Amino acid sequence: MKYNFLKNKNILSIFLAFIVLLIILFINELSIWKIVDKNIQKSLFNFSKNNIDSRLVLVQIDDKTVEKLWRFPFDRASYVNLIKNLNKAWAAVIWFDVIFADKTNDISDDSFAKAIKDSNKVVLWWATLSIQPENNLYKFEKPLDIFLNNSVSLWFLEVSINELNNVVFSVSPFKQFMNWYYEYFWISVLRAYYSFIYNDKTILTEKMSIDDNFVKIKDKIVIPLSYEWNNEILINFEKTLFNRFSFYDIYDDNSFLSLQNVYWDYFLKDKIVLIWSTLRWVDIVKTPVSSIINNNKQVTKFDNDYWVYVHLNFLNTVLTMNFSKYFNKNLEILLIFLLSILSIYLNLSKSWKFLIVSNISIFWIIVMFFLILIFLQLVPNSSFEIILAFLISVVISNIVKYLIENKDKLKLSKALSEYVSKDIVEEILSSSWIINLEWDKRTMSVFFSDIEWFTTISEKFSPEKLISFLKEYLENMSEIIITNKWFINKYEWDAIMVLWGVFWKDLENLSKRACDTALQQKNRLVELNKKWIAEWVWEIKVRIWINFWDAIIWNIGAKWRKVEFTAIWDSINLASRLEWVNKFYGTYICVSEFVYNETKDIFEYRYLDKIKVKWKDNAISIYELLEYKWNLTQEKLDLFVKFDEAIKLYQSRKFKEALDIFESLIEKWDTPSQTYKERCLIYQKNPPEEDWDWIWVMTEK
Repeated sequence: MKYNFLKNKNILSIFLAFIVLLIILFINELSIWKIVDKNIQKSLFNFSKNNIDSRLVLVQIDDKTVEKLWRFPFDRASYVNLIKNLNKAWAAVIWFDVIFADKTNDISDDSFAKAIKDSNKVVLWWATLSIQPENNLYKFEKPLDIFLNNSVSLWFLEVSINELNNVVFSVSPFKQFMNWYYEYFWISVLRAYYSFIYNDKTILTEKMSIDDNFVKIKDKIVIPLSYEWNNEILINFEKTLFNRFSFYDIYDDNSFLSLQNVYWDYFLKDKIVLIWSTLRWVDIVKTPVSSIINNNKQVTKFDNDYWVYVHLNFLNTVLTMNFSKYFNKNLEILLIFLLSILSIYLNLSKSWKFLIVSNISIFWIIVMFFLILIFLQLVPNSSFEIILAFLISVVISNIVKYLIENKDKLKLSKALSEYVSKDIVEEILSSSWIINLEWDKRTMSVFFSDIEWFTTISEKFSPEKLISFLKEYLENMSEIIITNKWFINKYEWDAIMVLWGVFWKDLENLSKRACDTALQQKNRLVELNKKWIAEWVWEIKVRIWINFWDAIIWNIGAKWRKVEFTAIWDSINLASRLEWVNKFYGTYICVSEFVYNETKDIFEYRYLDKIKVKWKDNAISIYELLEYKWNLTQEKLDLFVKFDEAIKLYQSRKFKEALDIFESLIEKWDTPSQTYKERCLIYQKNPPEEDWDWIWVMTEK
């Protein structure tokens, strides 16, 4: 039962995916990984379309302002002329990101309070609430009553910074404190703005309503929450800067007049104007996108930003309706589970090529998931865990696959190695190839070999010595074949039939492997013969024929009873017959013209003849395989050059001249020359017909 469970790929994939999911859920609860997620979100949070709402304006207390006014903070009377000029330019809302909690002097405070009252557009803090690090107690601050009583709207502020990485991602629409709900200042500014635009004072006092997904104020302000019933609204931070002016240029009448001339008289008409510092040492906070200014150039990076830009970015998010939300957590967990199932199922495959393609495909599924979320302006909750789940799935599935299959693979490998080479066993048991033993047409190299005069030799052996000899011979010859990626199709006593290209359709150099085998066997026989001559007085010679052509591989026999995997077709039949050709020419390694054409740049050959075997209509050129290229002695090269010259004379019907050369070569123990000598003698007495094509027809099978 246990074995069947492990072998059921579907159930195993689901079971392992469930384990991956448990690991991910455990990791998700660790603070260190939450920080990683937040840092990933830090780069994903900005879904900005570079859409800055022109209604938002920053009047910044900058270096120019401090230089001109000589101090900061400066006297509150300085705000009076600022408010007056903003009123002249018809600003819709004037709001200060500063709390006026301390009394300075009566004249300045009174003039500032009067300016607030006369403007009827100023929004002030009602209170701020923060936790003191030294005692972990709440610190509650509010402006002087003289300012509160004259402002058009009041708001509450608690600094909202993510506790994991100290980055501001979001704001809250309200704060519950001492059994009371207080609006945050962003909502109050929007109330003041829409009250001014629609000339509707009831918007200032309208009760805020909250449902599953939205914060609503009199249908003029509708803001989606980041989660259902979650006191959080995501900010889309802009990479570009908002419209901004120096505090001094609005405060100073001459500079203000210059601005009016450059723009127009009411260049701030219906604008929401925020007033506070952009000095590098005042009110700095970490945000996903920085708007810090250095040398009048914006420095965009994931680093520090001014608090005023947090305020502006939130209002810009609302005014441009460019909202983002978190992706559903439950759907995210389901996605992790389904991706794990898919990854594990595919990684349990046996094909390494398929594994690469499938894992790349899953990776792109994850990439596409993030791209779709960005397009839909949805923020993933567990970006790191999604990627980690994929990696864990790959590791776990491969470990399990190894544990399950390794034992059986070792047994099967050992068994198969008795029949085919280790290379083929590894290929069969690897994940890159599926065995199909149905018939198939292949281009392959065919190798036949047998021992010359084996019948005569075997008669001189006792049964024990014959078996001992064959064992030693076949082991040595098979070892060479094995190293050249073989499939030994059969042994028939001393004869060996070998196929190249049966198990690899795309295996290169099939003919070269067969020729390598032949030459290596030739060299091995030299060493073996030293021993055998000492023991039995005679040496062993082996005749080899190699062909390269199309053949059919097939399981021949009675299904479920007795089958033999072999190659058949005309090329195999031809190869088996041509193995005997070595005897006719006195050669030991003979190849077809197809092998020659494939390997003539690697090996040394000599042309033997063009023949037609018994009961075959097509003629074939045959060659003797001599040695690797450039490995022949000069004496041998001279002999073969002479032989080639004699062949050309023979084909030109100059039998007397050819005969003289063949006879000289016979004196050098060249056996193919003996065959051509006999032909020349025959053709001298009985010349061939005029249309003679020098094809020799074999009369023996």
